[in-house]
Amino acid sequence: MAAESLLAGRRAIVTGASTGIGRAVAIALAEAGADVAVHYGSSQAEAEATAAGIEKRGRRAVLVSGDFRQEEATTKAITAAIAGLGGSLDILVNNAGSLIARKPLAEMDGRLWREVIDLNLSSVFWATRAALSDLAEGGSIVNISSIAGRHGGGPGAAAYAAAKGGVMSLTRGLAKELAPRIRVNAIAPGVIETPFHDRFSTPELLETFRKGIPLQRLGSADEVAGAVLFLVSPPAAYITGQTLDVNGGQWFV
Repeated sequence: MAAESLLAGRRAIVTGASTGIGRAVAIALAEAGADVAVHYGSSQAEAEATAAGIEKRGRRAVLVSGDFRQEEATTKAITAAIAGLGGSLDILVNNAGSLIARKPLAEMDGRLWREVIDLNLSSVFWATRAALSDLAEGGSIVNISSIAGRHGGGPGAAAYAAAKGGVMSLTRGLAKELAPRIRVNAIAPGVIETPFHDRFSTPELLETFRKGIPLQRLGSADEVAGAVLFLVSPPAAYITGQTLDVNGGQWFV
C-alpha cells in the first residue's frame, strides 16, 4: 500500500501540534492522506506553519486553540476541531503536554502539581471524552506518554513522570472499554530532539542521557511520528492497549 493511501480520506486531530513531536505527527498523517486538525496552546505562528505543511501535501488543515490545563477549553477545542473536519473523526492523537518546570518535591507547590497532571493526563481524558461520540467505527486513539512514565523521569520531573505513567494506565483502561469499536494505544518516547529539551534540559544533561542510550544518540520527532503512523494504520488493526517504546534502547522490559 502506497504511503499516501494508508489513511486516504481519514480525519485526524493532533493536540499540541505546533512544534516537535506533534508537528511531525501531523505532517506524517497528512503525507499518508489524512486531513488534520492542528491544536495549539499559545504558539499560533508555529501552529500555522504546521498547517501550511499539511496543506503543502495536498490535505486540509484546521487550526484550533485551547489551554489543555482546563477542562472546558479542552472540550471546546476538540469540538471545534471535529466541526472543522466535517463532523466526524477517525484518529485522535493526544500529544499536548509539558514538563512546565523542573522542580524537586520540596519546591513543588500544589498549583504546579495540578497543572502538570491536568496538562499531561487529565487533558487526555477530557479530549477523548469530547471526541468519543464522533469517532468513527474502526477509529484509533494514540496517547503520547513518555519514558519518564517507565523509569520515574529525570531531575525534578516526578509529577511529569506520574502523569505520563497515568497515561499508560488510562490507555489500557480505554482500550478495554472502547473495544471493539475503537483501538487505543500509546507511544512512550525517550529523549527526543525537540523544543521540549531546548527549554527544559541543558546540553550537559542531554549528554548524560545520550551516554545511557544503547544506540548512542537522541531520537528525532520523525521517528516518533513513524510509530504513531503505524499504530493508526491498517497494518496495526489487531493492536490495542499497548505502549510502544521509542527510546533507542534506553529502557526496555
